[in-house]
Amino acid sequence: MTQIDPGAPRPAPAHVVPPDLARRLTRPRLLRRLDDLLARPDTRAVWIGACTGSGKTTLAGACAGRAAAALWLRLDGSDADPAALLAHLGDALAHARGTDSPATLPAPSREQLAHPGHLLRSRLRALFAALPSRCVLVFDDLQALADEAALVRFVTTVVDEARQGQHVLLLSQHEVPAALARAASAGRLVELDPAELAFDPDETAAWLAPGGSDAEALDLHRRSGGWPVAVALLAQRRGVDRLRDLLEHEFWPSLDEPTRAALEACAWLPEITAQDADAVRLDRLADRALLLDRCGTEPPRWRLHDLLADFLRARLRERLPAGELATRLADCAERLEARGDAEAALGLRQRAAQADASAWPAVDALLCRLAPAWLAGCRHAGLREAALAVPAPQRSAELCWRLAQAELVRDPSAARGHADAALERAAPSERALQVECQTLAIASHFQSFDDTRPLAARVAALQALGVRADDHDAPAEQRAAAAVAVWSALFLREPNHPARPAWQARVQALLHEPVDPTLKLRAAMLLAKNAWYQGRYLDLAALPALARAELARPGAAPYAKLLWGLLRQYAAWADGDWDGGLRATREALADAAASGISLLDQHLRLHGACFAALAGDRAGAGRWLDEVAAHADASRRMEAWHHFTVRGWLLLCGGEAAPAEAAARLAIDAAQAMGPAPLAMSRAVRAHALQQLGNADALRAERDALAAIAEATGNTLAQLHVLLLDAGTVLELGDHDGARHRLARALATVRSHALWAPPGGAPATLARLLALALDAGIEPVAARRLVRTLRLAPPAQAGAAWPWPVRVHTLGRFAVEVDGEPLPSQGKQQKRPLDLLQALIAHGGEAPAAHLADLLWPDAEGDLALGAFEAALRRLRQLLRCGDALRLSGGVLGIDRQRIWVDALAAPAGPSADFLPGQDAAWAAPARARLARRVALGA
Repeated sequence: MTQIDPGAPRPAPAHVVPPDLARRLTRPRLLRRLDDLLARPDTRAVWIGACTGSGKTTLAGACAGRAAAALWLRLDGSDADPAALLAHLGDALAHARGTDSPATLPAPSREQLAHPGHLLRSRLRALFAALPSRCVLVFDDLQALADEAALVRFVTTVVDEARQGQHVLLLSQHEVPAALARAASAGRLVELDPAELAFDPDETAAWLAPGGSDAEALDLHRRSGGWPVAVALLAQRRGVDRLRDLLEHEFWPSLDEPTRAALEACAWLPEITAQDADAVRLDRLADRALLLDRCGTEPPRWRLHDLLADFLRARLRERLPAGELATRLADCAERLEARGDAEAALGLRQRAAQADASAWPAVDALLCRLAPAWLAGCRHAGLREAALAVPAPQRSAELCWRLAQAELVRDPSAARGHADAALERAAPSERALQVECQTLAIASHFQSFDDTRPLAARVAALQALGVRADDHDAPAEQRAAAAVAVWSALFLREPNHPARPAWQARVQALLHEPVDPTLKLRAAMLLAKNAWYQGRYLDLAALPALARAELARPGAAPYAKLLWGLLRQYAAWADGDWDGGLRATREALADAAASGISLLDQHLRLHGACFAALAGDRAGAGRWLDEVAAHADASRRMEAWHHFTVRGWLLLCGGEAAPAEAAARLAIDAAQAMGPAPLAMSRAVRAHALQQLGNADALRAERDALAAIAEATGNTLAQLHVLLLDAGTVLELGDHDGARHRLARALATVRSHALWAPPGGAPATLARLLALALDAGIEPVAARRLVRTLRLAPPAQAGAAWPWPVRVHTLGRFAVEVDGEPLPSQGKQQKRPLDLLQALIAHGGEAPAAHLADLLWPDAEGDLALGAFEAALRRLRQLLRCGDALRLSGGVLGIDRQRIWVDALAAPAGPSADFLPGQDAAWAAPARARLARRVALGA
C-alpha cells in the first residue's frame, strides 16, 4: 500500500501498518461497487460491517492500494480507553506528518479526558488536514470500540471532519449502529451490503486457478457458501480444522451472549422462525454474517449456513451432558413436528435417542405415525432402515408390524418374523393389530414359500380373533385384507383346504366393494394368477375391466401399477396377445424402476420371455432369461420355480429336450413347497420333454403324477396336458383312433375354457396332433386357433385343413386364400403378381428371378424386365400379407413351404421337367398351358 510521505524509512507503530495481504484476490466486482459508493459527492465514509473472514480487510487493502495516498489504522481492545484511542490517533497523525514520534503532541489532561469528544475532534481534524486532499483512510476493527456511545462519537467525527475526496473505509464485525441514522440518511455514511462480500462461483474458481477443475470449484463453492475465508481454508489440506478454530476463537466470541444462546437453541433446525428466536437479533446477525441467510420474509425465516450449523452441533455435543443434549434435540424435534415437518423431526429424535436411550419411545411413536405415508409412497427401504435403527427390545408392537410391512416387498421371511414379534408384544386389547399381523404373516407365505408348515394354525388364529370369510361385521378394509392374504396362501399351498372356497368367494366379492384400490388390484391379480395356473382362462375375461378403474382412484399406491402390469400379462396370455403382453411387461418394469419396488420384476421378465418367444423373437426371449439369471435369488422358491419352468419350456420349444428336462427337474424341486398347481406346470414340461426323449418309463411316472394332481384339484391345465401326452403316446404306437379320441376330449377342454395358449407343451408334437385333428374334422375352430396363437410350424403331414397363412389351389380353378379369406383374382393390380405366383409354382416353388422375368416379360429389355419383376414381387407380397414367405436370395425366388400351402406342391406328382429337370412333367402341362394362356391374354 502506498504510505504517506514514502521518504526515509522510519519505524511505524504496529496498529498503523496494514496487515499482510500476500494472498490477495482482486475482486473487480466489489471494487466497482466501492467506486460507485465513493463517487457520490456527499459520501465521506463507507461502512463495511460483516463477520470475521468475510474479506473486508482484503477488499479495503485492494481499494487503498489503488489510491495515490493511503493510511491504515487498526484498533484493538485497548482503544476502549479514550486515552489509548487518542494515543493511537496521535501515532497515525505523526505517521501522516512524517515525524519520527508522536511525542510532539501534548498528552491529554485529566480535564480533556473527562470530555474526550473535543480532543477527538481536534486530533481527527489534524489527521485529515495532514492527509492529501485525495486519499483513502482505513479504520479497521471498529468493533474494538465496545461502548456504542464512543463508537458513534468516533464515526460521527470522522464523517464530519473528512474532506471531499478523502475517502474513509470503516471495517467492523458489527452492523451500523442505529444512532448513526442521521449520517446515513444524509448520505455522508453509506454501507456496503455484507451479502455482496460472498464469493460468486467465478471468484471461487479464480481462487483455485490454475490447478482446480470446474467440478472442484463448484464443490468448493457449495461447501463454503461463498464465505471468503471458508473458500480459502477448505481448499487447504487441514482447512476444516482451521475453519473450526476460526469459528471457535474469532466468530463465536464476536457474538453477544443472547445471540449465542439463540443460535445454540436452533442449531438442529433446518429453518429458524420468529417463534424460535428473537427475530430482530437474527435479522441483525443476517445483515453482517454470511453464515446466516434470510430465506423468507412472510413469515420471517432464516437458515444457518451448513458450516455454522456443523460447528454449533459439534460444540454442543462436546459441552452438554447426554441428557441435556437429548432434551435440546427433543425440543427442536417438537418444534419441527408442530410445523408439520415430521421427517426432519425424526432425525432429531434419533439423535436424541443415541445420546439418551430413554428417548427411543418417542422415535418409535413418530415412526409409526410416518409409516402409512412412507409405505404409500413406496419408501419401504427408508422405513425399514429407520425402524431397524431402533433397538429390538425398544420396539413397540406397532413398530414391529410397520417393519414387517416394510420388509414384505424385500424379504417375506423377515417380514413374517417381525409380524410374529409384533404378536408377542401386542396387548390383548390390540385386537386389530393382531389381525393385521396374522394377515401379513399368512400373506408372506405366498411370496417366499420358505415355511412349509401347513397354514391351518394361522387360519385358526385368525378365526380365534373373529375373522372369518363369512364375517360381515368387521371393518371392510380389514375383511378385504384378510381375505386376500388367506386366499392367496391357500389357493396354491392348500387348494383343498375346506375354507378355501369361502375365502375365494370373499375375494371375488370385494372387487365390487369400496375398499382400498391397491388391495382390490392385488385381489384381481391373484384371481388372474389362479386362473392362469388352473387353465381357466374364461375366468380372466372380466378382471381387467374391473381393475383398470382402480388405478385412478385416490389412495392407489405405486405398487398398484405393478399389480396392474402383472394382471395385464395374464390377460395377454388368455387372449394370445403376445405384442400386448410385451408392452405390458415393459411398462410394468418401467413403473417398478420408478417406484423402487423390484418384488415382481422376475415374474414380469419371465412372462416377457414367453411373450417374446411366442411372438417369434427367440433372441429377445433369451435376453429376458439372461436378465432373470443375473438377478436370481435362490431363497425365493416361487422365483426359482418360475425361472426353471419357463426356461425348460422355452428349451423344449427350441427342440432341446434334454436341457429342458433338466430345467424342469429343478422347477419341480422348488414347486414341492409351493403346492399342486405350480407343481403340475413343471411336471407337464418334464413329461413333454421325456416324451421327446423317448424315455417311456420316466414319462409314465411323470404322467401319472400329473394325472393325480389333475384329479385331486380339478386343474384344467393339468387335465389338458395328460390328454395331449396320452394322444402323443398312442399316435406313436400307430393308434390313430385312440389319438383322435383323446384329441377330441383335449380340444373340447381348450374350447370350453378358452385355453388358447396353454404353457408347457412340446410344439412339434402338438402340431402333429392338431394336424391329425384338422384332417379328421375334430374341433377345427379350436385346433386352428391353437395353431395360430402358438405360431406352430406345420408338420410334414399337414394338409389343406391346416390354417396356412396362404393357401393356393391350382388343381382346378386357380384360387388364393389369405388367412382363410379368398383373394380376388380379377383386376389389373392382381394380374401380374398372380401370374408371377403361378409361374413360380409351375417351377416347383423355386426359380431364378431372371428366368421368371424373361418368361413373364419376354419383349422387355433385361433391366426393364427385372424392374417389372421386382414391382410384381413387391405387389404380390402385399397381396399375400406375408412378405417373408417369398424369399429372394442369391437371385433365386422361393416359396416358404411352412407359410404357403400349394396343392400341386403337396401332391404326390412333382412339378414339370420342362421347368426343373429330373421331375415328373405330367403335372406341369395343365399349369403351363394355363400360364401360357394368361400370358398371351396379357400380351
